[in-house]
Amino acid sequence: MIPLADENPVRRLPIVTLLLIVACVVVYFAVQPTGAPRFEWTGLVERVDEEDLRFVVDYAAIPCELVELRPLSETEYRETFTFGNTSACGEHGPAHSTGKVVLLGLLTSMFLHGSIAHLFGNMLFLWVFGNNIEDRRGRVRYLLLYLLGGLAATAAHVAVDPQSTIPMIGASGAIAAVMGAYLVSWPKARIKTIIFFGPVLLRKVEAIWLLLYFLGTQFLLVGGETEIAWAAHVGGFAFGVLVGLWWRRTDTRAARALRAPSPAPA
Repeated sequence: MIPLADENPVRRLPIVTLLLIVACVVVYFAVQPTGAPRFEWTGLVERVDEEDLRFVVDYAAIPCELVELRPLSETEYRETFTFGNTSACGEHGPAHSTGKVVLLGLLTSMFLHGSIAHLFGNMLFLWVFGNNIEDRRGRVRYLLLYLLGGLAATAAHVAVDPQSTIPMIGASGAIAAVMGAYLVSWPKARIKTIIFFGPVLLRKVEAIWLLLYFLGTQFLLVGGETEIAWAAHVGGFAFGVLVGLWWRRTDTRAARALRAPSPAPA
């Protein structure tokens, strides 16, 4: 299912959402050499543009690097990208990217994408679900949700596979956090959705079913041969749900305070 738009109007221009979309598009077309390379992790890595590969390794979040707080060694790099050993972590030696700031990759990886389809899909989901969160919660809290959600998503991915030497790129984890907060805030909002089930259908689906479908599909990827970081999506989504519940609790307390009777003057 692919969401196209929601029937949930906003009161002001979603500037932060638009800036995030522009940033990701500019990075993909103007900063990444030719778009991030795609790899076949079950065998040897072949026909990969070396410039693309080096760029992604230099700026992506890589679980092994985050666990050991150091760039991949030359041996780990060769084992991963020449021989297809995606769990080569622990092969110490001279660093492959000597100038890489490992923790900075937590941020820069959120703005890198592996293909135009990857970029378009992420930006579509961000637009559909992000503008309402920005409108309702304010630009600063929305941006914090996005960035902290991205960090939570990366942490979940690292926790599941800490020995991985595969670069992790994309805004999917951060956007999953936005989707989780949307689920809590507007579960009954109707989303215009393309449904691929036999004939292609255009239907209005309640947000709760669309978003739970998204979450469920992530668990179908567990244990399979896939390039999709399912744990990052689940971790980001869970973070967004928790933030959404906290926001709702705060709203309830504020509403009760407003309804409380004022003390009578002496």
